[in-house]
Amino acid sequence: MPFTKFPNKTMTKYFKIISACLLVSSWFFSALANAEQSQTFGDYTVHYIAVNSTFISPEIADRYGIVRSARNAFLNISVIKNTGKAVSARVTGEKANFLSQNSMINFIEVKEGDAIYYIGQFEFSNAENLRFNIEVQPENSGPVYPLSWTEKLYIN
Repeated sequence: MPFTKFPNKTMTKYFKIISACLLVSSWFFSALANAEQSQTFGDYTVHYIAVNSTFISPEIADRYGIVRSARNAFLNISVIKNTGKAVSARVTGEKANFLSQNSMINFIEVKEGDAIYYIGQFEFSNAENLRFNIEVQPENSGPVYPLSWTEKLYIN
């Protein structure tokens, strides 16, 4: 007998609930996967993310000198060698909007235990598409790797 419909209303109800849960969780995990990005260059993987400064607590912002404001965000960049160890790097870069207005992003190095990461602050306008052009030189020697991506940021 071909499958045409569920034998009772209870099964239909459960099927709809399970379908909805699967759909919501796929959106959720898709958003998580896109939140933090990475790119591999030879023996190094560079992790990068743009974060609205209001997402962090005032205590964390104070600790690292981050200005919390609806119109401020920061980049967080880390470099991991294929051994799994964080390494120092020279990180420079800029952001540009679609009107080709560029501004440099100054990065500070933060070391916490074995972790090393670079934070660069910048301002933005609501729903602004920004192009980030970053250069990373792992272990402050050897090749310089270009990292570019576009992201839309929103004021909370």
